[in-house]
Amino acid sequence: MRHTSVLIGVLILCCGLGAACTQGRGGDALWQGVFVAEKSFGPQFRGPLTFHRMGDGWSASIQGERAEVKRTPSGDGAHWAFAIEDQGRFEGHQSPNGGAIDGHWIQAPGEVEIYPFATPVRLEPASDAAFVGEVRPFPQEVSLNISLTPDGDPRGVGAAKYQAFLRNPQRNLGVFFRIDAATVKGEEIRFVRSDGEELAVGRSVEPGQHFSLVFPRFGETFDFRRRPRHDAPGFYPRRSTEAQVKLGRPVETGDGWKTATPGAADLDEGLLRSWIQSLATFEPTGLRQPYIHGVLLARGGQLVLEEYFHGHHRDMTHDSRSAGKSLASVLLGIAIRRGDLPDLDQPVYSFFGGVEAFENPDPRKRRLTVRHLITMTSGLDCDDDDWETPGNEDRMQSQSEQTDWYRYALDLPMVREPGEAGVYCTAGIHLAGGVIRAATGKSLPRFFHEELAEPLGMGHYQMNLSASDRGYMGGGIRLRPRDFLKLGQLFLDGGVWQGRRIVSEDWARESAAGQATLYEDQDYGFAWWRRTDEIDRRTIDTFYASGNGGQLLFVIPELDTVAMIQAGNYSDGRTRNEFRDRFLRDFILPSALVKR
Repeated sequence: MRHTSVLIGVLILCCGLGAACTQGRGGDALWQGVFVAEKSFGPQFRGPLTFHRMGDGWSASIQGERAEVKRTPSGDGAHWAFAIEDQGRFEGHQSPNGGAIDGHWIQAPGEVEIYPFATPVRLEPASDAAFVGEVRPFPQEVSLNISLTPDGDPRGVGAAKYQAFLRNPQRNLGVFFRIDAATVKGEEIRFVRSDGEELAVGRSVEPGQHFSLVFPRFGETFDFRRRPRHDAPGFYPRRSTEAQVKLGRPVETGDGWKTATPGAADLDEGLLRSWIQSLATFEPTGLRQPYIHGVLLARGGQLVLEEYFHGHHRDMTHDSRSAGKSLASVLLGIAIRRGDLPDLDQPVYSFFGGVEAFENPDPRKRRLTVRHLITMTSGLDCDDDDWETPGNEDRMQSQSEQTDWYRYALDLPMVREPGEAGVYCTAGIHLAGGVIRAATGKSLPRFFHEELAEPLGMGHYQMNLSASDRGYMGGGIRLRPRDFLKLGQLFLDGGVWQGRRIVSEDWARESAAGQATLYEDQDYGFAWWRRTDEIDRRTIDTFYASGNGGQLLFVIPELDTVAMIQAGNYSDGRTRNEFRDRFLRDFILPSALVKR
């Protein structure tokens, strides 16, 4: 009965967060179904990259294009760089001993993601006169999935009405456009909000099967075609509702994870199976419902659960949003362990030329330290929950007067003494990335790659950059799911991954401790959140990374467990918070406590 009641609870959760689980109230069913439009916006530049020796210099070739490569010797090796106009550029480093060139392809902004991304590229020597590698940029792709359910003929003049909502796994655009209904009359399909505002007008191409419309977000025509469940992964979690989930042992891929079955790790396998089954067979009936893309669970240092939905898989990178802020904590800890940064009590402005070099001079700015940035107690006029503050992340990113976001943050006025209060401020975390860059003398993509990605065996990733092409520490790096889970295991194991120390044990402990209170019931460490749950008359402490849309990485030291969800409920905090709490309290903690 326990598993049955849990399954019913999940179904209530899935159907209770938005539109009711109804199938309409009759009417013309010609257009009933799910209609999908998919489009790629590039980038076109991808594939094999070759460096050729040309006399005394070097030339790069990719997709038939050639560019001069600049090779600049330095104290720690050589820097290699070239650019293709309007497409992107490469920046790489080679050690003094020669060998491979490790670097990043920095692609131009796109239609889906408007800021650049840096993706890793390794060029191996093919001969004395050539290096070869591959450019794999972030694909700018969009999937739009519109559900239409008959809702009668409201005017009695042949205009069929449908309930409608839009699912979009990349950005959750349905939250912004709020399509609630569609009316069909002749070849014309009108999409409107509940208040009657018209959003777009489409044209029937093949009645009941195919329509086209210019989608407002992109200003381009999208062709929507009816898709069955097995061919609409952007809408349905799995191809079939009939397949029974079997929780086997995740495959070992050589990425550093040892694996085991949930049962071998003393987890309640039946509870986990019923939950995953309910996620796999879920029938979406409204916009504000869980949009789970992946679930992973590790216990005792072994990966024991790995399930994906909506077409996602273990080699697909996923947007971390603000959960990526925890990388700033890791990188700061690495810089301190290496001696690049003495400690967290270094004055922030000392890394950028002094307070006098920036606007709004204030004696309190001299007392602003790196510790204040990473604990969100800076005192700067910056509050992501308040658009009126100039440091609000959306305001910073939407303005075009100052593309250097380090300077933008440093120019902000002070409104309180540093350390006085915790206020959620993404610009401050990003500025901590500027401190890392200044202290180490390396770009953030390079420092991240050399000091974290390579030691942890992270594969392909995409680091999002700021408007001035610098690594953005405010969140949004795209990592493969198993690689993101490694961050949790690293801190659970006191700063060690697979026997290799990455950050000090003291740093791992202090990062997870309460350093500030940002909200009434939520403490914050070094870019990690904290929470306490009561279950089975036990108090369980957890620290976790959290990002917009449902990017959640939980570390539960008492249960030797790391758990993660990746989801697409962007800009829908209510839904995210509800399944966050259900995930932890109803499934992960009970399954881990069953034999304890």
